[in-house]
Amino acid sequence: MTDTLYIFNEDPLHFFVEYFDQGDPERREKLERAWQTFQRYDPLRRLSYKIWLRKSNEQAEVAVDHLLPSDAPAGRYRVETFVPGVHATTQRAVFVIATGVRPTETGGQHLEEQMVLVDMNELYDVWYSLGEYYLEPGRHPHIGRVRQLDITREEPPTEISFGPVRFVPLTKQPGEDDTQPDSQSTGRFDSPVGAPEERQGPFPTGRYLWGKYPVWAGDWFDANPFLFWYSYGYHTGADLNLPGVSSADKGKPIYAIGDGLVTYAGKAGSWGYIIVIEHASGLVAQADGSLQSQMVYSRYGHVEPDILARAGQTVHRGQHIGGIGLAAGATSGWHLHFDISYTDILKKRPAYWPDLSAWRSSFGGYSSRAYSSARNSIMRQVVAHFIDPLRFIKDNH
Repeated sequence: MTDTLYIFNEDPLHFFVEYFDQGDPERREKLERAWQTFQRYDPLRRLSYKIWLRKSNEQAEVAVDHLLPSDAPAGRYRVETFVPGVHATTQRAVFVIATGVRPTETGGQHLEEQMVLVDMNELYDVWYSLGEYYLEPGRHPHIGRVRQLDITREEPPTEISFGPVRFVPLTKQPGEDDTQPDSQSTGRFDSPVGAPEERQGPFPTGRYLWGKYPVWAGDWFDANPFLFWYSYGYHTGADLNLPGVSSADKGKPIYAIGDGLVTYAGKAGSWGYIIVIEHASGLVAQADGSLQSQMVYSRYGHVEPDILARAGQTVHRGQHIGGIGLAAGATSGWHLHFDISYTDILKKRPAYWPDLSAWRSSFGGYSSRAYSSARNSIMRQVVAHFIDPLRFIKDNH
């Protein structure tokens, strides 16, 4: 497998800056003077990078390109940019990735491009994914080009960092054709618990335990389904358990539901320990019943402290990532809290939970307007970020 390809700023072969100066030498000089640079330490790789910096603009003044080497092998890559924890306050950094070419009516070629907006203000010294793409550098010299612009139209102007870019090669699922692009492929997702034959078998089983708890894989059942109302508001996902005593789940293995990048693995307040995985593409049910391919995040809560995955690590479907533990301070009640977010809230705030303060402070009883309003607010927070994990696995299994 090809090593990760890093393109650093000022690379003489793969880093270029275009100035929109209309051929005016004085304007060109002014645009060049607007640059600042600084060094920033990457805690994951234990290296420092030279970061370029300038203010955002109403109109595009510069375009910064990081190019995938033309001799890089064709295949699927996760494209990432390093966002420093300082001098990156824009909420609308614009990236354009050249993903392929298609013929024009005149016999030429037209670049196919994907635009990605990044909220840099929420990130801190991390490699941020711009998506996964099938890239064939040999077809066109610009395929794989990551272009970053300085236009955001924010008022007042913000700071935009221009850091290095890397291309992380990805393995294909068994049986997939490595020679053909598959822009709509989402891979496959399995249950996070159960024996191999249970996780890889039909999903869901269609059975219910005690008439109301859906069974996922083998004997694993969901004791607290999505949007179930309980003492912590509306549930964001599933609480997966084995029948029997409280300790039946203790230490049972947790598996990555699909290929992805671990964005967090560690302690998380009252959760105890959690793992968050970014999946580049999964089918998400829309309001009209259709399915849309997009990036999703899976979270595994109440994990044993001895986590087998680390932040920044690429994991694969079915990989053992940890064992089922307890919430912080608990002495019983082993289970796996599992949820799926279709926004990047879990990348920004791994321990995120809807705000319950208005509900807990509401007066007037269950029938009061304040109580009802607070409950509705909690539900809106949940559906704004989370989807039914049972439906998601079913749609992607």
